[in-house]
Amino acid sequence: MKRAVLAVAAAALLAGCGSSTPHRQAAKPRKTLLDFAYDRSAPLAYVDRGRVNTAAPLAIHDVSFASSGQRIEGFLVLPPGRARRPAVVFAPGTGGDRREMLAVAGWLAARNVVALTITPPSPVPSTAKTATARLDQIRTDTVAQVVAVRRAVDVLRTLPTVDPHRIGYVGWSAGARLGTLVAASEPRIRAFVLLSAGAAPISAYVAQASAPLKVPLRRVLESVDPPRYVARARPGSLLLENGRKDEVVPRAALLNVVRSAPKGTTVHWYNAPHALNRAAYHDAYDWLGRRLPITGPRVRGAETA
Repeated sequence: MKRAVLAVAAAALLAGCGSSTPHRQAAKPRKTLLDFAYDRSAPLAYVDRGRVNTAAPLAIHDVSFASSGQRIEGFLVLPPGRARRPAVVFAPGTGGDRREMLAVAGWLAARNVVALTITPPSPVPSTAKTATARLDQIRTDTVAQVVAVRRAVDVLRTLPTVDPHRIGYVGWSAGARLGTLVAASEPRIRAFVLLSAGAAPISAYVAQASAPLKVPLRRVLESVDPPRYVARARPGSLLLENGRKDEVVPRAALLNVVRSAPKGTTVHWYNAPHALNRAAYHDAYDWLGRRLPITGPRVRGAETA
């Protein structure tokens, strides 16, 4: 029984979780929303192990920092020069790590932007003996992921080549779902690009649970429900990009996030699969260029989107 309900919860998270209806009124703030506060005075324990790529216009550094008792591994992509410039955090899809979005981060770095790709924290091994306690662990793991992004912002703001007032976020798939929660809790990020962010109905997953677990399962899934958070994002701070041929997230789930987003949200659709395409990134980086804004010449000899 415990394994079954956890499997249902995991399936909901992998599918984007979701709202009970696709309408904005269902995404109003509720008491079930999580608190992503953290101690900003806690040591970052930032480590830069140095450059890992060969001579090239863009330097890739192997870095890490502390967050919620874990080490968060990242790659910092630096354009040449010492001038302050915008910076963007990149978050991967389910099971992805800091390598997954490194190439597309390089495209943005070639536009004179500091890029930081991260490996989100892994779920903490649970010692809970009941299904409800294990469900509560989902909340704990979700908070840890959001806080890791907020700590990444802390790191970027300490770097001498980063303008602390021009920070953005790019998340794909699970990273986009994570971005909906970050957008509701991190005001220092000015622009969010959420790629293939979906939210399937919670009711579909609750229906699969046994009667005693339906209420706690619904409570947990509502607490990590993307539409409830994306509705709280700062108006005008979001770009949502989706594929018409998405083979992973159903169109209805993509629309749930789109319809829950605040007024002023930019939405683009592409004739592309879940991974989207080069045109989507090109448009996303143009949009970021206006929002942050991105200034200065592009880096010669580096591939751009």
